[in-house]
Amino acid sequence: MHKRDAEIENKKTRAEKAATRRAIRRERRGTDNKPSAVDEARDFGRGLSRVVSGYDFGVVVLVIVLSLFGVAMVFSAGYYQTINTAHPDPTYYLFRQMLWVGTGLFVMLIVANIDYHAYMKLSYLIVLASIGLLVLVILTSSTVGGAQRGIRGIGVTPSEFSKVAMIVFTSCYLIKDPSNIRTPKGLLVLVAIMGIHFYLIVKQPNLSTAIVIVAIMIAIMLVAGLNFLFLAIPAGGAIAGYMYIMAAKTPAHWYQRITSFRDPFADFQGSGYQVSQGLIALGNGGLRGLGFGRSIAKNLYLPEPQNDFILAVIGEELGYIGFAILMLVYIILLFRIFMVALKARDRLGFFLATGVGVMLGLQVVINVAVVTSSMPATGITLPFISYGGTSIWSFMIAMGIVLNVSKRRVPKTKIKKKAEAAA
Repeated sequence: MHKRDAEIENKKTRAEKAATRRAIRRERRGTDNKPSAVDEARDFGRGLSRVVSGYDFGVVVLVIVLSLFGVAMVFSAGYYQTINTAHPDPTYYLFRQMLWVGTGLFVMLIVANIDYHAYMKLSYLIVLASIGLLVLVILTSSTVGGAQRGIRGIGVTPSEFSKVAMIVFTSCYLIKDPSNIRTPKGLLVLVAIMGIHFYLIVKQPNLSTAIVIVAIMIAIMLVAGLNFLFLAIPAGGAIAGYMYIMAAKTPAHWYQRITSFRDPFADFQGSGYQVSQGLIALGNGGLRGLGFGRSIAKNLYLPEPQNDFILAVIGEELGYIGFAILMLVYIILLFRIFMVALKARDRLGFFLATGVGVMLGLQVVINVAVVTSSMPATGITLPFISYGGTSIWSFMIAMGIVLNVSKRRVPKTKIKKKAEAAA
């Protein structure tokens, strides 16, 4: 306690000295009421440092870098579409993506300052809200491009928020009673929640997001101690579902997606069109790319290039080198997230950060696999890069949770003591 009091006194003393120095400078200039731009910038920097103090600064920097890169690429990818309309507006996608990124970063800071233990009391409310919003999509939204994704009138895509909701619920549920991971009754609740979300999202249809949610929940369950034998049930269901679709050729939408990725050029003008154009764009970029803003595929060849297939535009404009650098940034961010998980103060923080890491990593892998025709085409965004407010916000919320876990991580001194005790 004495040490803490001394630290507080030292901080107060430093603050008083800084205020005195600023007052002296203002007095010398004779502008008591008008501090200089340098003073204002310094004060802002100190205030910002207090806000982000204790967080994993690497995560903050990487999220900002990815988001700003996403703003630039969305502007480039959507530019041609915005000038070929009845009312041309070249900055249409630019300003909207900037708005979502700006508000998303603000939301991330808010969530980062909410103690993650507070979710223990809200977990059931969060999962009920998630299910309610998914039901609302089916009841109210109209079909666009063969799918129902957003709530009519507000354009929000609840399935994006459901990923974060399932991270929070699964983590809190397993912390409240750790034996739930070993008892049939405990597992039944998780399987039921998983099944409800899977059904409601597949109904849209949005198989990729449903798979991501299932994978997130299973990953958290595994690190909580789930027996690997239980994975035989969902694995068997997935295999049975695949065999049924291939044999019955229904639903036709999924059958076309599953078969077309093996040779997208076989149905170039049909189900394989988007993937084919994406592959052409990647090949056209080569090693160094054509240069920022010079993509050919975005000129009405690649449908909605600013969305799920923005990676094809990145590959065409920045080449393999730009593609590789982007993947490296994702890998570093994932490393930081999993390090936060390993250093978490308790199991709840460990589960939450692990779930966010799985969510981010799996979504990047699926998006890359779809664009490179390594798996069936499915609508899933590239985190922080693709155009869309709901996707940006959901990942910002997830990063806010990770930052809060990092702020409450185990100090290095305690880690050293544990290591020494184990040795």
